[in-house]
Amino acid sequence: MTGATGTDRARIVTEISAALGEVLDYDLPRLTEESRLFDELGLDSTGVFELLMRLEESLDVEFDTDSLEMAHFASVRSLADFVATELGG
Repeated sequence: MTGATGTDRARIVTEISAALGEVLDYDLPRLTEESRLFDELGLDSTGVFELLMRLEESLDVEFDTDSLEMAHFASVRSLADFVATELGG
């Protein structure tokens, strides 16, 4: 990951975990950075939109929708990398 400190990274992953739990409406006790959002967790396209809205609010960031790619949502790690980049990390 480029530029974000370990604390920033931990906060991003924590916010992603919390937002995923809310969007999917179930606890995610075994969530790791390797967890696959669609394949393992059951995220769908509607959930992606809701997830992004929650992350924008919790992290005070506005995502550039033109830069979104499905690859950003492959796993918690890829989403955290994207979020860190959007935060300027």
